[in-house]
Amino acid sequence: MNTDIKSMQLYPRADRIYRDLEAMGFDMDAALPVETVNRFDQLHYHGTEALDAAREACRMREGQKVLEVGSGWGGCARYLANASRVSVTAVELQEDYHAVACDLTRRVSPLGSVDHVNADFLALDLPKNGFDHAVSWLALFHIPERPKYLSKISTALRPEGIFFAEDLYKIKDPDVAEAEDFRQHLFPNSLVDRHEYISSMENAGFEVVSFTDMTQDWTEFTSERLAAFRDNRAQYENLHGQQGYETIETFYSKMAGYFERGLVGGVRFAARVKG
Repeated sequence: MNTDIKSMQLYPRADRIYRDLEAMGFDMDAALPVETVNRFDQLHYHGTEALDAAREACRMREGQKVLEVGSGWGGCARYLANASRVSVTAVELQEDYHAVACDLTRRVSPLGSVDHVNADFLALDLPKNGFDHAVSWLALFHIPERPKYLSKISTALRPEGIFFAEDLYKIKDPDVAEAEDFRQHLFPNSLVDRHEYISSMENAGFEVVSFTDMTQDWTEFTSERLAAFRDNRAQYENLHGQQGYETIETFYSKMAGYFERGLVGGVRFAARVKG
């Protein structure tokens, strides 16, 4: 098991988002429109479009309780709370991202509520049948002990509750020469193939309602993201410095390569807790 998620080039410097917001004219004490923050706080693919897909799949409505696994800067939680007026419990492992998330949520004040929790999800006590829905974006493959965390999510949901997530799955193992690089940059603690992905969901008490392969879409997305980032190098370096640029460029390049070479695929799914 890879034990240090900071090996991923995406995750150093959790405070870098403040520089983007300051460049938009918002100092460290200013109230923030959620729409402005959402331009920078989405760590998955396709921004809030992916969150609207979750809202539709779960049929979220005001007052419902939502569990998010791997919440990062809290961008997904804030958007869902604001757009659907739900109450989100946002669980994040990394203390620095959790701290920034709490600050941004305080400054945004979404229409719903967000409770940020800094914890190892595997060690977290959750109320049985305490949530209407669970969501996650590009975080599940980081968590070890896949059967255990799927069972925790299933138990935490009410009967017929919906679990919506976007995640990576394994297509093939990297070459031996690339294995350590792959481990370091992807942090893949429970990366499984499509067959095991579905069967493990069913074994945890879920009925898979939809399972959409996003591989081609995300292959194109990561390639275009890398090209756009490189084109915008001067502006990014002006805000974040040369090292800041090189750190994110390395991650974007690695991800585009993993998709392009057919090492990983992507999935968007909705699953219902069996009654």
